[in-house]
Amino acid sequence: MFLKFKLVILRIARWFLRPLLRRKKSLMRPTEDSRKALVSLVESLQCDRQMVMIEVGSYRGESAQIFLGTNRFSRIYCIDPWKMYYDANDGAAFTDMTFVENDFDQRLKGDDRVVKVKGTIDTFLEQYPDVEIDFAYVDGCHTYDAVKHDLHQIMTHRRPKVAISGHDYYSNWQGLRAAIEECLGKPDAVFPDSSWVKFQQK
Repeated sequence: MFLKFKLVILRIARWFLRPLLRRKKSLMRPTEDSRKALVSLVESLQCDRQMVMIEVGSYRGESAQIFLGTNRFSRIYCIDPWKMYYDANDGAAFTDMTFVENDFDQRLKGDDRVVKVKGTIDTFLEQYPDVEIDFAYVDGCHTYDAVKHDLHQIMTHRRPKVAISGHDYYSNWQGLRAAIEECLGKPDAVFPDSSWVKFQQK
């Protein structure tokens, strides 16, 4: 009787967890086309030296790994709070962030070019007040207010020397594109994975 009860509970739990498991699979950058798009973005950056970058929203560390694989960056500050439920409309917010953070740690461990910043852009600004950056990639919380805040903080307090960029320009996130265009104007280029870039005036 107890065994049957356990089996029923397991089936119910699996039924409730199935949507989250599907989200985990879909949230990764699975395709070669996605990788190529980020590499093309990096190749578009007009800089003949090793760069320092920040990534706002590192999640599992897949995009950071792609950036590092280009060998164009001497340092990347990976910024993420790794906290759940930050946006009711974002599937990523409902994954187990302990699992996600552990995946990030395992993926990027041993690479001394990586500085993990557990927090937000404000955390980075407080912890590293003197760091100058060449490039910023914004892919954190996708709400209008959050995107506008991230872009404003970066452009006001740590303006990148080369470019500012991000993800999901062509997406269904209401307000994301508006926040980008209000802060920066139209991007100079948008790539097949919906990454966008705005080059800085010299």
